[in-house]
Amino acid sequence: MAGRGFDRQDNSFEKEVFITNFQKPSSCHVCNGYYGPCFEEQICQTCHLFLFSEDLSQAVHEDVHNTMGVEDGDSGNDEPADSFYNGFQRPVQDVPLDAPGDQAAAPSQDLARRLQLLSEMTAPRLQPFDGDSDYFQELPPEVLLTVFSYLDDFSLWCVSKVCTRWDQLLRSHIPQTTWYRLVDKCWPLYKPLKTVDDWHLVCSSLINSSSCISCVRRMFNRPYAECQENSWRRRRLRHEVKSLKGDPPEGIRAVPLDSHWCHWQATILGPVGSPFEGGIFYLYIQIPYGYPMSPPVVRFLTKVFHPNISRHGDIGLDSIHHNWSLALTLAKVLISIQSLLTDPFCDVCMEPDIARLYNNDRQTYDSVARHWTHQFAMNDILSWPNN
Repeated sequence: MAGRGFDRQDNSFEKEVFITNFQKPSSCHVCNGYYGPCFEEQICQTCHLFLFSEDLSQAVHEDVHNTMGVEDGDSGNDEPADSFYNGFQRPVQDVPLDAPGDQAAAPSQDLARRLQLLSEMTAPRLQPFDGDSDYFQELPPEVLLTVFSYLDDFSLWCVSKVCTRWDQLLRSHIPQTTWYRLVDKCWPLYKPLKTVDDWHLVCSSLINSSSCISCVRRMFNRPYAECQENSWRRRRLRHEVKSLKGDPPEGIRAVPLDSHWCHWQATILGPVGSPFEGGIFYLYIQIPYGYPMSPPVVRFLTKVFHPNISRHGDIGLDSIHHNWSLALTLAKVLISIQSLLTDPFCDVCMEPDIARLYNNDRQTYDSVARHWTHQFAMNDILSWPNN
């Protein structure tokens, strides 16, 4: 009996550790939380700027062309592009350095100076504008609303998460139709089970349950490369759209988001009898111009506790990375992903810690996976406003 009690304590402790480690991060893993995470990502925007300070326009150009299949080398399993981070356009330059000649300094020296600015409390970025008070907090609401009127819908949501004052200001002056328009554009497959009174709450619930803010931003912008599309791709996708609308696989839906059929969204219902049962998992699909010769890029938007799904949403499925076949369609790929939820492959996986938990303690794995499903994959129920 003592041994069983000890096992239960270990299981409870291990479950708590996994929930803590894989839940939304509480600090930036680069600067150890000095500035805190940016919209619950694992790296704050300041560190991201210091570590990835290449020219913005070049990054956007390369990212769009690689995504649409104009250039080779994108396996579909890489980290998100650096051109946009957490809904804000990353500036090309940061705080001016000491002298004009420093702009041409060696990259290592430039990085050292930037890191010094990050660590010094006396750095110009950490000093208030007037030395005593916060300049932005003193701006009247009329000025703030005028500035906010130049932002797009997604940036408005990001602004609402900056501070309580801005959140209250936007909630009181921005109509519900704005938040509904954002949800409808980024999550066209979202179908609430009850009349929604607060679309800002629904929008926040969907974004916070996403594994990658950059993917949400990409769905909002839907970039595409200016190049000629082959007729084979067009006929193939037209046939697949017709098939998915007329006879979709059980528990699977998919729709294109743009007229070029480059960006798609899909949903997968959690398989019955699994810890994912009852959840609706959103996926973001990018179709390259080389399709069907080239495989699509498929990522989970919804956070999933699974050995073969990374925290960023990448899927460890061999057929879409190494063994792509012309016989495969989007429907077949989604069916394979649905099967992967209930039958993970732990010998080669993206989350080794989750794989060890799956092999050694299935009960704890099921419990944590079910907890994640309830928290992130049931937005149609959990986002209901309190009456």
